[in-house]
Amino acid sequence: MKKLLVILIILCITASLCADEIIKVDLPQKEAVTLEPYATFNSDMINESSGIIKSRSKENLFWTHNDSGDDARIFPVNRQGELLVPEWADEYPGFMIADAVNIDWEDIAIDNNGNLIIGACGNNGNARKDLALYLVKEPNPANALASRYFKKITFFYPEQDSFPPKKNNFDCEAVFTKDDKIYLLTKNRANDNTTLYRFDSMSQDQRNPLTKLGKFRTMGDVTAADCSPDGKKLAILTYNNIWLFQVDNGDDFFHGKISWLPIKAKQCEAICFDKNKLLITNEQMELFEVPLDSLIEIN
Repeated sequence: MKKLLVILIILCITASLCADEIIKVDLPQKEAVTLEPYATFNSDMINESSGIIKSRSKENLFWTHNDSGDDARIFPVNRQGELLVPEWADEYPGFMIADAVNIDWEDIAIDNNGNLIIGACGNNGNARKDLALYLVKEPNPANALASRYFKKITFFYPEQDSFPPKKNNFDCEAVFTKDDKIYLLTKNRANDNTTLYRFDSMSQDQRNPLTKLGKFRTMGDVTAADCSPDGKKLAILTYNNIWLFQVDNGDDFFHGKISWLPIKAKQCEAICFDKNKLLITNEQMELFEVPLDSLIEIN
């Protein structure tokens, strides 16, 4: 029994040390690619797109939302950025999420069960203690104007022991799912790294601790992320880079195959997979597309 306990302690210490290792890669000389918009959102309501995700059940349907300060609402759009308004609606304010509050909504994700996950986890000052995810059943935008979240998950970073801390590395603007798990990536303000966390607890009765998985030097502020439906590709967006990580199994993305592309564009804050392309939006109402094969393989 003592031997088993010692082994478990060693495994926990080893896992913790691995999670604290900062993965770095050497990048080739490459001039940044200037992204040119292929479309703009056609509704003035979508004036600060901060997250976007593609539906996994309906073709040519995407969901986006504004940053902090907006109503608790999301917007159904097609790939051209056109708002999908129900034919019978006289006025359309967007799809409202009753009982939710938009406190720094930063990203939106989707899982294989048809749930939209809204990340109310923006934390610019690193002082929040009400970080949360809202889970909403994906609606048919032609049939409804509003819904309620069916689950609200509050959470915290176990490593954060002061509010704010000396190093502001507990902001988050990137939420994604893989299989049946939800993940976050931090937007560090004290360095140019990001930390990958996983939800291993989803209780509604308590604040849930996140599980730290690893760190990566992104050389830029992480503003969004998305995982491909098969769970093998993770795209991470910063203001000046796109990163693509590929694994066959598990979630050790930072030790997988890595590709990269330096970019130039105005304040891009949302990304999602769209088959063999990445769709990106910015806070100036523009939409961009980046073919996956345009990224440079690093290892």
